[in-house]
Amino acid sequence: MKKVLLFVTLIIVAIIAVIAWKFVFPKKRGDNGPQPLGLTVSKHSNSFNESMSNAMNSYYALTESFVNWDTAKANSSIGALKMAVDSIRIPEMQKDSAIYETAQSTWESIKSEIAGMQLDTSLYEKRESLNMLSDNLFNLLRIVKYDVAKVYYHECPMALNNYESSAFWLSAEGENKKRRNPYLGLHDPKYGKAMLTCGTTRDSIPGK
Repeated sequence: MKKVLLFVTLIIVAIIAVIAWKFVFPKKRGDNGPQPLGLTVSKHSNSFNESMSNAMNSYYALTESFVNWDTAKANSSIGALKMAVDSIRIPEMQKDSAIYETAQSTWESIKSEIAGMQLDTSLYEKRESLNMLSDNLFNLLRIVKYDVAKVYYHECPMALNNYESSAFWLSAEGENKKRRNPYLGLHDPKYGKAMLTCGTTRDSIPGK
């Protein structure tokens, strides 16, 4: 009988010791693997994000036509960009009175630059308009705090005025080797494709 009581007592003591050990020495964070990350939620509606993403994709298609020195493609890309920019859901910004007026004014400037680009007769003139368009578009992205994707703001130091003036453009690529300069591109009369990746990243919209 004493042996049985002793055995039961030892089991109880062992159970208490295990419980006490768990409370005194809890598992370190991370013992069960990495903790799941919370989902990143945009501050804007799906319709707004879709309209802005469509505009950015149309803009990227336009810059690629400049990379290829393709006037016909540039003209069609400008038309597509106009439709996409006209469709940006800027009126949704009315709920944020602090930025709506600035966002709308910048949006109108973008549309004016696109209209001017449609009237330009040469690729050089269109590239001059691209510089202003890119600046205004990046300002709009900053104003509305675009948070769907990363956008990089690049500078080419020899884009205009016989390689003496700088100009800017936007891209979804930040790496030097993936950069495609729309001002010098693949068929520049002086450098050919040697300056395709020429430029410096000056800023970016954080995005995801």
